[in-house]
Amino acid sequence: MSNILIFVFLISTIFLDPQLGISKNYDSNDPDSGYVTIYFAGDVTFANHFEKHVSKNFSYPFKRLKWFADADITMVNLENPLTTRGAPVPKQFNFRALPEYVNVLQDGGIDIVTLANNHIYDYSDEGLFDTIAFLDSSGIKHVGAGKNITEAREPVIFNVKGITIGFLGYYGMGRHSDSHPAGKEKAGTALRSLKYIKEDVQILKDSVDLVVVNFHWGEEKENYPGKSQIQFAHKVIDYGADLIIGHHPHVLQGVERYKDRIIAYSLGNFIFGGNSRKSYKSAIFKVTVNVNNVKDYQAEIIPIQVDYWQPFRLEGEAGNKVIQDVKKYSSIFKENIFSK
Repeated sequence: MSNILIFVFLISTIFLDPQLGISKNYDSNDPDSGYVTIYFAGDVTFANHFEKHVSKNFSYPFKRLKWFADADITMVNLENPLTTRGAPVPKQFNFRALPEYVNVLQDGGIDIVTLANNHIYDYSDEGLFDTIAFLDSSGIKHVGAGKNITEAREPVIFNVKGITIGFLGYYGMGRHSDSHPAGKEKAGTALRSLKYIKEDVQILKDSVDLVVVNFHWGEEKENYPGKSQIQFAHKVIDYGADLIIGHHPHVLQGVERYKDRIIAYSLGNFIFGGNSRKSYKSAIFKVTVNVNNVKDYQAEIIPIQVDYWQPFRLEGEAGNKVIQDVKKYSSIFKENIFSK
């Protein structure tokens, strides 16, 4: 499992199969359990208000969420460069965080981040290059950005319990002002181009068991994806992607089941210090893969509360309300993870 935080004890987990409505008991840390567990969470920004409150107490953010590191793979959207260098690019909001905050990712057991978003290039090449260097030195994998388009499109592949899972990340469309797309000799993010995605997915699917694609997309504060997003996601599944993970709206959206594949359109905010909002509800997206039948994977919404940039599991009626909200947002799809 992840770099710094490894639990040597075994934790028994109950997983609800949304298709069958039955529970499966399995040990998420047992190498012979027959399941690979992946936790996904949304936007992470260690800048501004986060820095003012947390300072250099690197163990503070995950103090009440130690179980997050128990998954075989954990992934978030890192939405700020880790740097003290560089000049801010012209835009309304620029984020950057102290390089030492890579310790927060390590303490939380984060294995991989996507950098394909509208803030990773806020401090130009220097900020992006520093981020990549600090992640690399900490053993945290990354997708979606690089010093050129080849690097930005490069996948990360994990081999866990005998199965291989590949990850990709993309952001922006066309000449979107915040895209800063990478080019042949230009640093930036992997553009959310169907041409790129089709090529990347079809190459990757021949060498891995499961393909996961991350998209930073959609309208902020909207709980429902647009029609064009849904059509775009379907095309990517048709190309061979097995799972799509979305973020950017800062709120939760629905989770579609399309051709037996799953699309989580937005996971909302996770630890987001870019604004002064100190308390909010969100969710962690749990995916459980059957190693004996990799295409047979299931998904679950784990409700969380975030208080002063410290997330924790939300139980009882409040937790159920989050699940019911995601169920409502998912009702627009022909099939979703709550379908019987």
